[in-house]
Amino acid sequence: MPPSTKVPVEWAKVVAKYKLKPSTAVQIKAFLTRHAEAASRLGKLREQDTSLDFKHYRQLLSNKEIVDKIESHVKRFKPVKIDLSSQMKIIEAFEAKANKNAAETAALVKKELSSLYKTLQDIEKARPVTDLTIDDVKDATAEVEQIVSDMVRTGNYHIPGYKEKFGDLSIM
Repeated sequence: MPPSTKVPVEWAKVVAKYKLKPSTAVQIKAFLTRHAEAASRLGKLREQDTSLDFKHYRQLLSNKEIVDKIESHVKRFKPVKIDLSSQMKIIEAFEAKANKNAAETAALVKKELSSLYKTLQDIEKARPVTDLTIDDVKDATAEVEQIVSDMVRTGNYHIPGYKEKFGDLSIM
């Protein structure tokens, strides 16, 4: 991918947008910290000069045999191969846990999206309030008809909590 098309990931926004578990957010932050530290160390190591000037040391030291021995050891040096299988297992376990958390988050997001889509469809299909009739309200909530019937029968036309919320609008 060309460098101009690379876009850095804003992890804070990702965590907030997808409502990741706190443990996942902590793990992402720890990983990013370790990555930044490793990148910094690598940059510092690459800047260092790795060559040795043995002529300079021969001029400084009177014992030239030591410099010759060290030079021969340096030339014979072969890096040791390290078994990284244990570190790879740790990384794979971390990756498996991250994938599991990502799958859980994806399922949560998918569920929320389907719920929002259903809500959107309901809103689009809903009739405006001005088009509703008394029969529509009565059909939607059956208890409204019973409450109104009881109020008419008892002659009580006061709605509980109305005066407290809207005040008394009576003229007298």
